[in-house]
Amino acid sequence: MSATHPIHPHAVSVLDLLIAQCTDLEALLALARQEEQAATARNFDEVLRVVNERATLGERLEVYHRQIAALRDTLGKAETDLASTPAPAGLTQTALAGQTAALVAAIRATDARTQPLLLAARHDLRAEQCQLDKTQRGVNAYLRNGHNAVACDQHV
Repeated sequence: MSATHPIHPHAVSVLDLLIAQCTDLEALLALARQEEQAATARNFDEVLRVVNERATLGERLEVYHRQIAALRDTLGKAETDLASTPAPAGLTQTALAGQTAALVAAIRATDARTQPLLLAARHDLRAEQCQLDKTQRGVNAYLRNGHNAVACDQHV
């Protein structure tokens, strides 16, 4: 392999992106766990804070994904151009890529546990809202006809 091999300069970029992606995925997993705890405790202010942080990390992960895809395209073209010289095998199939896949699986599993908690909370809040609406209608009806009720109480 010569010093002017077009794949070598990209290898460091791919590894840097994978390391940054893995770091952000670890942070995303920690946030997913915080969200699960907040949902369990029904601390919706914390859920919203965590969701905002996760959205920021998600946007950054999308950028990494686009950059990695662009580098793969470049590496694919280099492989085609150097058909007689084999490209480094498994450039992105490293332990880091395996760790990335494991982190993604853990995040999905945590989200799968969090979603039913949030759905149950939404259901409970809707039931409470219906009860409050019913109570409010009763209070409003009493207030509209309240002068008769008070008059009856005074005669007794």
